[in-house]
Amino acid sequence: MSHKTLISGTAYEVVGGAQMIDGTKFQMGGGKTILGGTGYDIPFATGIPIGNLAVGSAVALNIGNFIVVHQGKPSSLYDDSCNGTWLLMKDIYEKRRWNSERVNDYANSEINSYLNGTFFTLLDSKAQKAIKEVKIPYRAGSGYGPNITSGENGLLVKSFLLSATEVNLGAPYEPPNEGACLSYFSGTKQGTGDAKRIAYLNGSATAWWTRSPFCYRDLGARRAITVDSIGSNSAEDCNVGAWTGIRPALIVSPKTKVTGDGTYTLS
Repeated sequence: MSHKTLISGTAYEVVGGAQMIDGTKFQMGGGKTILGGTGYDIPFATGIPIGNLAVGSAVALNIGNFIVVHQGKPSSLYDDSCNGTWLLMKDIYEKRRWNSERVNDYANSEINSYLNGTFFTLLDSKAQKAIKEVKIPYRAGSGYGPNITSGENGLLVKSFLLSATEVNLGAPYEPPNEGACLSYFSGTKQGTGDAKRIAYLNGSATAWWTRSPFCYRDLGARRAITVDSIGSNSAEDCNVGAWTGIRPALIVSPKTKVTGDGTYTLS
């Protein structure tokens, strides 16, 4: 039995609480009630749905902290599988090259294989169970063509890089409409630096990959779009991994329960 409170005639589960003692806040783990002269513990509920968290909230997984960057399906360009809680790693996980083959084909890239293979297995069982398999908009194939494949024909993934469109980058030669701007990046500056796009590795602002190809004819199929160290746009050779980081994104079932105060963890 979990603890509940009544507000304006509606019962709400109590998922946590705190009290002040001599100016210090202490978390409460539950409540008590007296029945027939005997005291009984009443635990708080086991958590709240992650779909109730505000955009910008922090969620801690076993491999690091993530930011809630969107709630729900961003637009009709997405398959219904994308209706969930979008998480983006707060800072850069590591530096990796986009594709050793030096072609900007995301579906068949080294980074896509890594994120849905080795990286995914690093997540604990609770996270793996909560993460949805989704179909995301992407530019199919390699080269400089900008046409996007979306909806039910999108790329099937569990972990992925965000697109230039999703982070509101406004980069030259990015594929247009590769998804939609996510709520967290709404209002950010396009075509220039913005603090919301800056990410760090070991305390230093570092460039990070998007999944978007750089669609410029004169450079053929060699480059993909990056977010640079000031949160602006750039592009790098796909085979360059020495200074370009990755920020994995995940979509979690909105019913997944989380607990916490400030930073949330999966229940």
